[in-house]
Amino acid sequence: MKNGLFIVVDGIDGSGKSEVIKLLHNYLFSKHKKYRILTTREPTNGVYGNRIREILRKEKVPTSNSKKLLELFVKDRQEHLKNTLEPFLKSSNEHELNIVLCDRYYYSTIAFQSAQGLSTEELISKNKAFRKPDIAFILDVEPSIALKRIEYRKKEKFEQLEFMEKIRGNFLKLPKLLDDNIKIIDASKSLDKVFESAKKEVDKMLV
Repeated sequence: MKNGLFIVVDGIDGSGKSEVIKLLHNYLFSKHKKYRILTTREPTNGVYGNRIREILRKEKVPTSNSKKLLELFVKDRQEHLKNTLEPFLKSSNEHELNIVLCDRYYYSTIAFQSAQGLSTEELISKNKAFRKPDIAFILDVEPSIALKRIEYRKKEKFEQLEFMEKIRGNFLKLPKLLDDNIKIIDASKSLDKVFESAKKEVDKMLV
């Protein structure tokens, strides 16, 4: 694994991605001194990522601006890989293993923009040149449960039950559509159990 280990955690809003990433980070940090860990997310805080956030915050209709969002997500991802992910992963050596934990990746773009009405083939094609993660976890949970978990915060344009049902369905199709190492985890369980499932798979990668 001389080029580092690239781990993605993805899923609908309210699936528990951020919590699982925090637990994985702490676990890996304490597991071995040779592990250097970068925790990151998409959209990033770069120019394109901030534009995406602005659209998601201001707009209310979930199907609007699909092409614009796709274009911004792809540019944001290009920049993220070029400036952050690739340099960090490539600086792994025999004494240090660099591990990236990324909250969302192209799986979200395919699932969300497909629910917006864009063709899945086009979305896969726009993202196929990007580096594949070594492992990707899709946290799967009923949208009604997910919405309850995030009811304390202001809703974004995609956080509507019917639309989230579509997104969830798209995430669940991904293992058949992509030749990636994708593991679906039942995220309706307790956080400890979800983390245990992810940890078990990550440990296999570190053997």
